[in-house]
Amino acid sequence: MKRGRLPRILFVRPDHVGDVLLTLPAVAALQRTLPGVYLAYAAAPAASAIAQRCRNLDETLTVRFPPFGVQPFDGVAWRETVRVESARLAHRFDAALVVRPDDPWSGELVAAASIPIRLGFDMPRTRPYLTDALPVPGNRHVALDGFDLADALFARLSLGARTERVLDASLVLSPDDEEQARDVLVDADAGEPLIVVHPGSGWPLKNWPVPRWRQLAAELARRFDTRPIVAGTAAERSLAREVADGTRTVDLAGRLSLGALAAVHRRARLVVTTDSGALHLAAVMGAPVVALFGPGDPLRFSPLARPERVRVVRLGLPCSPCGTLEDPPCGAAVDPDCVTGIGVDGVLRAAAELIG
Repeated sequence: MKRGRLPRILFVRPDHVGDVLLTLPAVAALQRTLPGVYLAYAAAPAASAIAQRCRNLDETLTVRFPPFGVQPFDGVAWRETVRVESARLAHRFDAALVVRPDDPWSGELVAAASIPIRLGFDMPRTRPYLTDALPVPGNRHVALDGFDLADALFARLSLGARTERVLDASLVLSPDDEEQARDVLVDADAGEPLIVVHPGSGWPLKNWPVPRWRQLAAELARRFDTRPIVAGTAAERSLAREVADGTRTVDLAGRLSLGALAAVHRRARLVVTTDSGALHLAAVMGAPVVALFGPGDPLRFSPLARPERVRVVRLGLPCSPCGTLEDPPCGAAVDPDCVTGIGVDGVLRAAAELIG
């Protein structure tokens, strides 16, 4: 990097919408600390829609990272992705920040692109690809990880700067996002107050049983004399139909782009969801949120919102939160006790506190 020139920095994260949202405070802080710096973000297809709406980023790169969760890993396809995408990144960036601690995919990609400075965390699968490895973060909010990487980069470049650690994020929605949200809500004849429920998540282990969601949706409709919305991705259509079946709720799964969903959240008086990307999107858009937590740790993954706008509902078993989504100590693949033990009444009490 030439003396006096601001670095060109790439954030990279291979996983879900919520994870990318939780890195945006560090992106904003880096831009505040180095005005005029060029910031880019490489993310998976769904999550890249979040980066595209971040006011602090100059560029978003969509990369088909290997899927997380139950899908099989296709090593041959990933090798080809690394070959193509590393050529696209080569000679363009001075530094890469690998934000997910255990991330051999992002590490391999930025190393193949020969980005000179590659910062991440000292995890066995990530370390071989890094030029600088930071100590693995402790038990704290994951949004702070990005700040650590930014500060380490400033030290590496002898810039004598540190980030201001403000856990806040915002998105800029397009007129198309707003128009789609408005049209879908009018077409669906959604009720007021606008209540949105999200029964799905990226991990089956987090999901509350469908009968509980159906009971909750019906009771929200009755208590607040409205027609709640059941939202979700196109892949969650059958789940949303099951939840809406026999109730006054409106099934909108698969009908909203991510930007339009954000616009719906901005209008919502209440969003009830699992520990998921929908939770973090709703919080960033300013909606009051009720969050159902099971194996996930609310200390580490609480939404970016003022405390008065958030209610966390969890059972608090001795083994919860275990923080393990693929092979939990209880041996459950779906419906762990820490999730199924959450009752509808507790969720309704939290909803009533927020909706007033």
